[in-house]
Amino acid sequence: MSLKLVINTAVDPFGFSLERNGFCLVSIKQSSNRAFSESLVSLVDQHCRLNNVTLKDINCIGVVNGPGSYTGIRIGVSYAKTLGFSLGCSVIGISSTEALANQLVCYPNVFGLVLSAKPNYVYFQLFNSVNDVMPISDLLLLTYDDCKEMLTSFHSDITIFVSSKKPIFSDFSNSSVTFCDIDIDCSKLFSLLDKKNEEGNIGSYQHVFPNYMSQPKIGA
Repeated sequence: MSLKLVINTAVDPFGFSLERNGFCLVSIKQSSNRAFSESLVSLVDQHCRLNNVTLKDINCIGVVNGPGSYTGIRIGVSYAKTLGFSLGCSVIGISSTEALANQLVCYPNVFGLVLSAKPNYVYFQLFNSVNDVMPISDLLLLTYDDCKEMLTSFHSDITIFVSSKKPIFSDFSNSSVTFCDIDIDCSKLFSLLDKKNEEGNIGSYQHVFPNYMSQPKIGA
C-alpha cells in the first residue's frame, strides 16, 4: 500500500492531505492559527484512523517548507522530519512558490505569483507553463510599492496569482494585468511528489530545511 502525506503550515490557509494508492482520502484546509498547527499531529492521526490506516502506513511525506509563516514553517518542517525519522520514510521539501505554481500546470501562458512576506513586502516570481511549469525569473523580495511599480511596466497581458490575506493591489490599475487569488491545496501536490520521486529527489529527512528567505521579526 502506498500512503502519502502532504503538509502545509507555511502559507495561509494551512492544511494537509492524505493519498492512498492514487486516491485522495482527506484534504483539510483552514485559516492559519496556532491551534491548528499545535493540533496537527493529532489531526493527521485522527484522519488516518477514520480511513482505516495508521501513521505507520505512511511511506512518503511532503512538506511546504517556505517561504511563509516563520512559526508555521518551523512547526511543519519539524513535524515532517520527526515523523519521517520515526517511520524511516522519505521526506520531501516543497517551496511555497513551487507548490502554488504546480497547481497551475494546465494554465497555458506565462504567469506571475505574488506571496505575502514580512510586513509591507511580497515575494514575486514569473513562471512559464507552456510545456511544464518552470520558473523564468528569480524569486524576488519586493516592497508593495516596488512590486506595483514593476507591474506597471508590463505591457503584454499577464495574470498574477496572489496568495495573501491583504488587498495588496486594490488600488492598482494596469489593463494588461489581471489578478486572481490562489492558495495551497495539498491534495493537488501528490503528482509533484511523484515527479520528484521519478527524478530521484526524494531523500532523507536530514536534507529538508526551513526556507525562510527573509529574516522574521520577533514574534512573527
